[in-house]
Amino acid sequence: MNNNLYLDKAFELVQWTDGQTGSNPAVGCIVVKDNRIVGIGAHLTEGEAHAEVNALDMAGAHADGATLYCTLEPCSHFGKTPPCTQKIIDSGIKHVVFAVRDESLNSGIDDMKAHGIQVEQEYISEIYDYYQPFFKAKLHKLPYTILKMGVTLDGKTADDSDVSKWITNDASRNHAHRVRYASDAILVGYNTYKHDQPTLDSRNYKDKWIRKVVISNGLFEINDKDNNDYDKSRLIVVTTTKQSIDGVTVIVLTDLHPETILEALYLHKINRIIIEGGMQTMRSFVSARTFDEIHQYIAPKILGGSSKHQFLTTDQPSQMSEITDLSLVSVKTFDQDVLLIYRKDDVDVYRHH
Repeated sequence: MNNNLYLDKAFELVQWTDGQTGSNPAVGCIVVKDNRIVGIGAHLTEGEAHAEVNALDMAGAHADGATLYCTLEPCSHFGKTPPCTQKIIDSGIKHVVFAVRDESLNSGIDDMKAHGIQVEQEYISEIYDYYQPFFKAKLHKLPYTILKMGVTLDGKTADDSDVSKWITNDASRNHAHRVRYASDAILVGYNTYKHDQPTLDSRNYKDKWIRKVVISNGLFEINDKDNNDYDKSRLIVVTTTKQSIDGVTVIVLTDLHPETILEALYLHKINRIIIEGGMQTMRSFVSARTFDEIHQYIAPKILGGSSKHQFLTTDQPSQMSEITDLSLVSVKTFDQDVLLIYRKDDVDVYRHH
């Protein structure tokens, strides 16, 4: 059988369900017998059946003697649902192929092998890269952090009057909203929150409850558009000033160092977060090297003007010995716009191939 073909099909299921499984990773599973797909499954919602269970339920008696393909190593522990490995053993599956090992859990591989099941890993880099945010959050207790910005060719994020709408095109913005949907929270500084009054949701995917994080040095004043029960429930204010805001989660810290902020947000079940502005907030995360990826949407426009909104300018002296190395992991085009996705070189939690 073509392992890569069926794992790619399983990964397609992951991409459809990305963002709707809470703190659990999205997983896809395919059951194949006699070169025919007899079961497909995805993990749809946190606390509900895992992908392997859904695929095996669809396969029914056809699972006996079949091969199961899964994007992530099947779990072997009791959580909100029973272990998938036991379901696999009971179903009569003879062969399990998975793409990514989950070393954060006790492996059930030996248990499956003890029951006569052939188990193998087929490394696929795209699937491995997809699970990096999950591994980062789980192993390091920090959210996977994405810096996202739309810039002109000369690196501007807004004009000298602080107007930023719109640098990028509709297609770029629609893609950015899909990335938001796959995240747990979007973070901005207080100045951006007050000046732009951003909605910070996923527009076409409004069924997803995304937290709205605002960093504030002093007393926080809620925007009129957020002064309702739903938007208050989304808000998390991170500040050094003790205060109470009805209906709003307030996190009071001794300092606003980016890593301190991320540690606190992880405790509020934020596993993946997007930093969207303003530039002062962006620069603080870059200076502290507290990010995992940069998503830079570049529009074919030249704005000119001052360096007020120049991407990542700083007054601090620079030295080559302190350079932050990035790897280009993806290039996408949206009409005339280009999206460059860079990953910090020390992000890889563990690699095995």
